[in-house]
Amino acid sequence: MKPYTILTLIMLLTGSLKHVCAQEHQHEIDSVNHIVLYFKIDEAILDSTYMGNCESLKKLDIFIKKELIISCLDSITIVATSSPDGNEKYNLDLSQKRAESVKAYITEKYPMIKNELVRARYTGENWTDFERMIKTDKNVPYQEKLIQIINLNRENGAKKWLIKTLAKGEPWYYIKKNILPRLRTGALCIIYYKRELIKKEIKEEITEEKVITTPQEPEAPVLPVIITKPLFAIKTNLLNDALSAANLELEIPIGKQWSVAAEGIFPWWKSSHADWTMQLLAGHASVKYWLGNRKIKEVLTGWNIGLYGGAGKYDLQFFAEDGEQGDFFDAGLQAAYAHKIGKHFHMEYSLGMGYLQRNCKKYDNEYDTMYGDIKVFRYPWEIKKKQWVGPTFAKISLVWLLNKKSVKK
Repeated sequence: MKPYTILTLIMLLTGSLKHVCAQEHQHEIDSVNHIVLYFKIDEAILDSTYMGNCESLKKLDIFIKKELIISCLDSITIVATSSPDGNEKYNLDLSQKRAESVKAYITEKYPMIKNELVRARYTGENWTDFERMIKTDKNVPYQEKLIQIINLNRENGAKKWLIKTLAKGEPWYYIKKNILPRLRTGALCIIYYKRELIKKEIKEEITEEKVITTPQEPEAPVLPVIITKPLFAIKTNLLNDALSAANLELEIPIGKQWSVAAEGIFPWWKSSHADWTMQLLAGHASVKYWLGNRKIKEVLTGWNIGLYGGAGKYDLQFFAEDGEQGDFFDAGLQAAYAHKIGKHFHMEYSLGMGYLQRNCKKYDNEYDTMYGDIKVFRYPWEIKKKQWVGPTFAKISLVWLLNKKSVKK
C-alpha cells in the first residue's frame, strides 16, 4: 500500500463523514486545511456569494492551481449529507444534488483534473452528528429525552414526529434555530495526494499559509451559534382586560434563576347611564425564583415562586344604589407557570395568596340635585378597616419578550 499525503477540505461539520472516507482510503495524514462552504436551506446550488463561500473558494483555488499539486493528485472524494428534517427521500436526493454540485464546480473550473478522479458520494440524513450535537449542547431542552428518541428502533419519520411534538415543540424550536443550520453546510471533500511526489517547497508553502498539521483526522471547525436572550418581558393580565381594567407589567430576568417585576393597574372610567364606576390606581412589585434545571430551560419559562406586595386607591360602583371608595395594600406569596406559544410570546398563569387590608367608606348616588349628580357618603361618616387573608389575585397573562441577539462561538 502506497503512503499518501492528504489535504482535507472540510465543507461540512460531520464526524461520521470523515470515517466514511477514511475507511475507503486507509492512508496516513500529513497535513490538513479547513475550508467551510455553505448551502442555503433546501438548495443544492453552490453560491459563491453566500456567507463565507467567496473566501473559501479563493483558498481552494490557491491549492488547486499549483501545478505540482495537480501532478501529485490521486483522487478527490466528496460526501454530502442533509439535516434530519422533512421528507427522508427528499433529503437523500438533496444530499446527492449537493455532492454533484460540488463535483461539477471542481470539474468545470479545473478541466486539468480528470472527471473520473472526482467521486461524488451522498448519505442522506446525518443522524450521527445530529445526536452528537444534541449531546454536546447543554442548552438543548429535554436533552436526555431527545437522545432516547434518536436511539429508538423506529423509522426516521416516526422519530422526527416524536422530536417535533416533544414538550409542545419547545426542544424542536431550539434545534431548528441552533443545530439544524450547522448540519446544512454542504459536503465533505477530501483530496488525496501521493506523498512521495510532493516537493519540499510545497510543504513549506503550506506551512507558510498556516495549514494545521496533525497525524489525526481533521477536527471540525466550530461555527458561531446565534443565541437570543430576553432583555425584559411586557405582560398584560387578560382577566383584567376582559373587565376593561387596563393593566401592564414589566419583568426583567436576573441571571437564569431570578427575575423582578413591576405592575400597574389604571382603569379610570364611569358610565352615568348604567351607574357604573371603575376608577383604580394600583401598583405591585414582585421578586421570583424560577424552579428546575435552568441550563436546559429557556429564561422566563417553567414554574416559579415569589413574594409580592402593592398598594392603591379605588372608587367602585357597579349598581345604582351603592358604591365604595378607599385605599388598600396587600402582600403575600405567589406561584406561576409560563410556557411558550410563539417565537416572542409566552403565556403565564399565576395565583397570589396573602394578606389584604382596605380602608373604605360607602356612598349613594343622588341625581338631579342643584349640584348635579353627586355621591353622598353614608352616615355616620366613618372609614371602615376591612381585612382579608386568602387569594388576592389571579392572572392569565399574555407575555411579549424583547430579545437581544448574541453570538456564542
